[in-house]
Amino acid sequence: MGFKLIIIFVSAIIADGLILPGLFGFNNSLLSLLVIVTPVVHTGLTNRYIFYSLVFSILYEWSGGLDFGALAIPFLITAVVIFFIQKFFDIKNKHLIFSALISVVFFYLLLFFYNRGLDAGYLSLTVILTVLSEALILVFVLNAIFKKSAASYV
Repeated sequence: MGFKLIIIFVSAIIADGLILPGLFGFNNSLLSLLVIVTPVVHTGLTNRYIFYSLVFSILYEWSGGLDFGALAIPFLITAVVIFFIQKFFDIKNKHLIFSALISVVFFYLLLFFYNRGLDAGYLSLTVILTVLSEALILVFVLNAIFKKSAASYV
């Protein structure tokens, strides 16, 4: 299971750095950051997924030339928020669209902690729709790879 998640993360890094800028002119896609949050939301907050997402955060920091902990600490804060929200609400939903929407909400929470606030550029309709479409694709891929049998598309 971990190997599949590593392949998804490496594919997202390649897509962010090579494919999406070349095909669509995206300077910086946010797919790599979505891969850090979406598995935790879609499959549930377990030690395994927290560990993988934390490792992905550190690898993203290393590959992007960021300071150590610049993304890992905001991810851990976001994971704590997810933990407390999961205590009261069932956010690990079987509906893929709902799972993608919740992933986008927690993604923006991660960006809030990462940037110490939200830049207005992240709140434009184009960026929000791009993040939502990337989250939908990522949730469909996670669902197909991890074969969540009871999931529905609506």
